Amino acid sequence: MKFISFILLSILLFFSTAYSKDRSEIETKNKVFPEDWIEFGQFKEINKAPKGLFEDKHKQFTQMSKYSQKRIGTIFVTQKNLMDKYPENLMKGMAYFEFFYMQQLKENEKDIDKYIKNYPNVKNYVRKSVQKIYGLNKARKSMREALGFSLEDDLQEVLLTYVTLSKLFEKGEKITLKLDSDKKKVYKSHKKLTEHISKIKSLVEEKDQQRISEKKFIKEFKKLSKKSKSELNKLNNIENYKIFSSLLDEIETISLENTKLLLSSYKFSDYLLSEIKTKEVSNIYKVDLSNADFSDFKEKELIVLAEASKSSKKNKIIKNNDIQKDIFYLENNNFKINEFINQFSSNSLELSGLNLKLDDLDKMNLWARNDWANAWRNPIPTKIEDKSSGIMIDLSEEDIESLKAQLAMQHFKELFDIDFAKNFENDFQEVVANIDQNSFKFSYGLDDYAKYLGTVFNMDIRNYADLTDLANATHNANWSVEEYASAYQVNVDFINALASGVSSFDAAQVAQNLGASLQDVADTIAAASAAGVSVDLESAAQGLGYDSFASAVEAYNQQHGTNYTTEQAKEALGQ
Repeated sequence: MKFISFILLSILLFFSTAYSKDRSEIETKNKVFPEDWIEFGQFKEINKAPKGLFEDKHKQFTQMSKYSQKRIGTIFVTQKNLMDKYPENLMKGMAYFEFFYMQQLKENEKDIDKYIKNYPNVKNYVRKSVQKIYGLNKARKSMREALGFSLEDDLQEVLLTYVTLSKLFEKGEKITLKLDSDKKKVYKSHKKLTEHISKIKSLVEEKDQQRISEKKFIKEFKKLSKKSKSELNKLNNIENYKIFSSLLDEIETISLENTKLLLSSYKFSDYLLSEIKTKEVSNIYKVDLSNADFSDFKEKELIVLAEASKSSKKNKIIKNNDIQKDIFYLENNNFKINEFINQFSSNSLELSGLNLKLDDLDKMNLWARNDWANAWRNPIPTKIEDKSSGIMIDLSEEDIESLKAQLAMQHFKELFDIDFAKNFENDFQEVVANIDQNSFKFSYGLDDYAKYLGTVFNMDIRNYADLTDLANATHNANWSVEEYASAYQVNVDFINALASGVSSFDAAQVAQNLGASLQDVADTIAAASAAGVSVDLESAAQGLGYDSFASAVEAYNQQHGTNYTTEQAKEALGQ
């Protein structure tokens, strides 16, 4: 781009220091702010790609980007319903997206320059170009983050990970499961419901960030809420969906002006649907990797898979922690979210990823040791056995209560950053102060537990922080003690693995860990309009050999005997 970096930096600095709370009307209409375009990056030809991504004839960036555009149209538009069956295509699609994005950045470079130069007073065609790049970059960021990457990470490393994971999924046996008509209906309605709630969440996020006008927000919100209720009505014979419907009814009592509370509620709803899916929804497709042959994987590829597995686990911890913050925010703003969590729990939906059950701060200030112990939701081992030596550690009920209370208090202190704590003024600090006063008596501590593990397995572990450091060194991670405590119930297996010196790769586990994250990415792209993420349908259609998107719709109607209008087709594709 023509503008030198210090201008961009100056603009960004100005907005970060001098920016008032409210955006102007023209800024909201623009939708893209200085802190956004700084993340676009600059156009740079990609002339190198991992083997298996392109044919030999695709040697130059122009050829690769053109082919990428065609493949994106196929994977994310015309075959979007097959991503469950062929996750390898999704992975390659993410790689192709990097080429597509860079080409779009090149084609819209002049408009981006004009946008930066004249901001906020920009022409409409310039605004649309930049909004498109913003949406595409948001999708690119989402894809990378699903696998633990950022926009700043090396592109070749990112591409290699995408292609290696595609190679992994290609090894799997594709199984189409036979579902009865009722299960098919549940599958279909749940998928649509998830799409609607995800769009509402993105819509509220846009409103909170002042990227959408009040009028448009209300219109879209009401439309999507109506669609959500329609799908829920089809699922009213299943108890967990009944409870979810009651939750949505309660959410609708929140003022549309209170976007932060509204956003937390829909983030939790989105998370909740993924948990309900695990229990209530039967998948149509299954990718079985149990008999896959990995002998042709190079050492570097196996390292990539191991890193992807670690990243997916860590991302899950981070997401679960974020949801706990949302739950805490809701509970302390007169939205009794714990009552709904209890209802789901009574119906065997445990939400085990949420380690901590928090309450209203006024109540927490009065918590005794057993209250903190009861707040820790995940189980811990009651006995630890070293089969080779026969050494056994038995934990008493008092020991277990001590451990749970300590884990809960530690988790609470490390879960929230300073900025988040500001939402609760002094009430939050009072709870922290009560914890720091160490008024509870503990007969058995986390450090004691870690020392016992060190004794049993003849390892130099003096305290729980050492155990965490060992986990980080082994997994090349950067977990805090709190984050490692999130996996407390399985750390015995971890210690066993360390002690044996065995390092193995479980492909099926990688696939399982990545599944949810990858589906999130797929949904982000396929159901794009509310999030501002969209594949350019006109470009995609042309990439598939049609003159326009309208021509592609007409051809589809002729082939399948349907009668979609262009607008109906766009809506069906999430636009």
